[in-house]
Amino acid sequence: MHVIDERLVWWAARASRPQLRAGPTVEDLGGLGAVLAAADHLAQGPFLHHLVQATAHHLAAFGAEACTSLYDVVLHGLRTNNSHAAFASATDVLAGHPALARELGTPLPRALLGRLQQATEAGEDLAAALIGVEAADCLVQLTLAGVTKAARLLGAMDEATEDPAVLPEAMATRLPRLLGVLDAHHPVAGLRDALERCLMLDHTCRDAAFELALGDLRQALEQDQYAPMAEHLRRTQERLAELITLDPDRLDAQLYHAAIEAVLGLSAPDAPTRVRRAASTLRDALHRYRDYRYRTHTPAWARPRQNDVIAWSELTVVLDGAAAHLAHDDPWYEGGHGILAALLRAYTAYNTVAVLTDTASAAAVETLVAPVIEDAFLQSEHRQRFLQHALAHDEELRDDPAARQLHAALLHRTKTSSDSTVQQAGDQGKARRWHRLAHHLKDNFTAFVDQTPEHVLDRLELVLRTHDDVLAAISDPKYGSLKARLLRQLEDSSDWRPGIADEFTALLDTTIRFAYLCYDIGRKMGGSYTEYLRLRDKDGKKQKVDEALFHQHYREVLAFSSLFGVVNSEVIDKGGGRTDILVSFGAVHFNVECKIEEDDASESALRQYVAQAAEYQNTNAGYAILLALDKTIGAEGAANVFSSIWIEPVQRPGESEACLVVIIRVPGGRENPNQLRPAPAP
Repeated sequence: MHVIDERLVWWAARASRPQLRAGPTVEDLGGLGAVLAAADHLAQGPFLHHLVQATAHHLAAFGAEACTSLYDVVLHGLRTNNSHAAFASATDVLAGHPALARELGTPLPRALLGRLQQATEAGEDLAAALIGVEAADCLVQLTLAGVTKAARLLGAMDEATEDPAVLPEAMATRLPRLLGVLDAHHPVAGLRDALERCLMLDHTCRDAAFELALGDLRQALEQDQYAPMAEHLRRTQERLAELITLDPDRLDAQLYHAAIEAVLGLSAPDAPTRVRRAASTLRDALHRYRDYRYRTHTPAWARPRQNDVIAWSELTVVLDGAAAHLAHDDPWYEGGHGILAALLRAYTAYNTVAVLTDTASAAAVETLVAPVIEDAFLQSEHRQRFLQHALAHDEELRDDPAARQLHAALLHRTKTSSDSTVQQAGDQGKARRWHRLAHHLKDNFTAFVDQTPEHVLDRLELVLRTHDDVLAAISDPKYGSLKARLLRQLEDSSDWRPGIADEFTALLDTTIRFAYLCYDIGRKMGGSYTEYLRLRDKDGKKQKVDEALFHQHYREVLAFSSLFGVVNSEVIDKGGGRTDILVSFGAVHFNVECKIEEDDASESALRQYVAQAAEYQNTNAGYAILLALDKTIGAEGAANVFSSIWIEPVQRPGESEACLVVIIRVPGGRENPNQLRPAPAP
């Protein structure tokens, strides 16, 4: 027996239960010298996970500098260990120590992606195939935890599934669920194509079809009107019906199919029959699904998904109530919202995963997918119809003064909507924003809506169209964190006051969205305006990259935003010069300077341009924006958008307060991403 094995046996015999769960320390294994002397044995043998645990403890106790040699051993084991059980245990431990994973740096995702690549060529080597999918599983967890960048994993998963038929079956069968999780959290990454390719194989088609159906459901739930939502729901139901035909025992598909049938059935002529049948189907399927869920192994990161049982249970109660009250002459007017809300909770629960973070307050956090559902969704056509019927025929509601006022308002809206198709188009904004009027006017809201001319309501809606609409439409937590960081710095200025703060925030929102567009735009879809973002076209010709195209593209983005009426370009005689973009909110002006940097686009180097942007604000609010096109992108790729937006204060002698210039760095002249290579290890 190897000396390290003897020490592990000695330690395990004396360790407490919590110590056994946490794993041994370097001292338990005989000290740093003994661990390094047994490096090959630990890296190649069955106790790789104990090496990871010991390294994590050593990092917490002595810091990163004391662990450099251990990092090399851990990475060597992840690259070369050929035991599926040992590798799976090690990656499971690694996902539970994000601080260690972060310290291992870029060599860690490189090693895991290497094992994934090896698995695609494993042939009949079952261990190599399973190790590859364990590596992908670990990368999914680390990506959702924010430890590693998503782009590498998303690209690798897409590449690995270019031809699922050549993948070992043991590996391919586990990929659709991972692809579904990534697609839910990164819906614009194009992984639906990978799932579509998995439909071609018998051993992957069922899971792939289910994940695609959930993607369709997400699109349905994101609609802000009933008609397009119903169309997407019907499409989802058709896909689920095909899956149920292929696999009659697929319980999760039966649950979603029954729930969607109930939603669509509420507006159907045979509503009582359809809803009762859907309620019965859902109840029977849930009884079996609950047993299935609680008696099968679930990965630790997927355990929050079991909360969907709670949502399904709630939905059975709602549908039972609907089935009991729904009749042709007595529509059950509260059912629509309850069913949709429970369906949404089931969907979000299924797409919620647990990831570990380094925060002291909570070791585990849940990362969930919540479709953006606007207020108009809650005012869908069928629910309005049920509510109007109730107000007209329910004695308790009909005799209530508030109900009568609401009924009159509904009738007024129905009448005026039928009189003018133009107004119907304009009502889209009101459907989203009337709750604000109701909040401010309270008891006077119904009378106000009833008595106010439509053109006045239209003007009010325009006034209410602030940057809050943008914030409400974005559910990306990293975007929210970025905005919160910037706003905290901007609020420190005494200029952050009414008439300035909201206006600059709206401009900043639009400009950040422009940066997102530049980062994500495709090589073929951008057109001539975006030539400056690419290094070469498909013919290998040098692309034109100049400040005029950069300036023009940003100007066009502003022109199609809500700021279209307040944007001016190439404004002369401003502060002794000419501004690139001047956005004017009445007497308040903000300038946006567009610069190209070909030599050094670091934070310190870009600071040379902020004085010009600040100069144009000498007679106005102390805020400006500098857009910098970075043409210094190397073979390793561009810095991510979150590291490319920051604030530089510019304060000259004699000034009491600095002008705050938001710098937004955009990568230009980029090479094709598949040509990039990671930077050398530090």
